Amino acid sequence: MERREFVKASCKLCLLGAAGLMLPGMINTAKAGNDKYYKTKVNDQNQLEIPLSLFDETTLQIVRVKGWDYDLAVHKKEDGTFAAMLMKCTHMDNQLSITGSGFTCSMHGSQYDKDGKVVKGPAETPLLQYKAIINQNTIIISE
Repeated sequence: MERREFVKASCKLCLLGAAGLMLPGMINTAKAGNDKYYKTKVNDQNQLEIPLSLFDETTLQIVRVKGWDYDLAVHKKEDGTFAAMLMKCTHMDNQLSITGSGFTCSMHGSQYDKDGKVVKGPAETPLLQYKAIINQNTIIISE
């Protein structure tokens, strides 16, 4: 086998190996991107209405609001009340990701706890909170 053919064959083998190593991570990322979101829109009273039943099996629900650039995290607290936070980093306006203990910003590493308070900078201010009240079987979220 000539040197040129050997290099070509080696490169192909290396690329196939690298693709094989990356594929599981890419599949997991694709699965993570398909997490369930509750989709809604702002009503005539400039409020969001979220069914209370969404929290029967979980304490955290991500809400996608039509026309908004950022998702909303609605968290059921231990006392039965709810916190609604905009998932927008207060440092550089980046979309946040959910972690086991709160939220993180992939841009500069800011971290927030599940109540939206800054755990690690460079962010210095907590997440924007919205008023969340229970009205029968619905959570009403407003500014």
